[in-house]
Amino acid sequence: MSRIAVPIVSLFLISFFILAGSATTVTIGDIFSESEVTTSLMINDVTDLATASVKITFEPSVILITSAKKGDLPSFIANVERADEGWVKIGACTTGDSLSGNVKLADLTIAPTGNYGEISDLTLTVETLSDSGFKTIDADVIDGFFYIGMNGDVTVDRIVDIADSEYIAKGIAGIAGYELKEGASDVNGDGIVDAYDCVYLARHAAGISGYEELK
Repeated sequence: MSRIAVPIVSLFLISFFILAGSATTVTIGDIFSESEVTTSLMINDVTDLATASVKITFEPSVILITSAKKGDLPSFIANVERADEGWVKIGACTTGDSLSGNVKLADLTIAPTGNYGEISDLTLTVETLSDSGFKTIDADVIDGFFYIGMNGDVTVDRIVDIADSEYIAKGIAGIAGYELKEGASDVNGDGIVDAYDCVYLARHAAGISGYEELK
């Protein structure tokens, strides 16, 4: 019996981790720009998607979502009339075949309204996400942000150089006057601002191979 149980348990664990690694996500990404950009609101790794509705909230004194265009689902409606209040809603559905894989819900045009160096969260609230049988699809939400400026430019002087690396180091050390800027300080893109970001940025500023891209 034990010889049979071990393979069964192993198959169960393998199946669990495969499923856990393919969870559906709703995401908008992180944006660094001084000017208007268009970005995609995505539903990734989804199966049998038929209906979706997502609310995006933001700080209107920093950015505005000025327009929303249809993605992959054929029936589409967008409410951007309340953007000056800091939110928009996107809804889409299909009466035909459902979609699977990575599905674009909408293309959003976002324009800065604030000053260089300011940041706004892009917070997503999933109101509806269902399959062709009207059953709810579970999904992880990955919020984003819009930073008015360049990744790595924490001194807000429109130049990415060794001074930015030194600024991050002082911010990590908790020195007054060197508050870390969310997003722009995480130059290696691992979600954590630590000493490696200082090293990465210094190597980027020095032009060392392999450190060309600020993530």
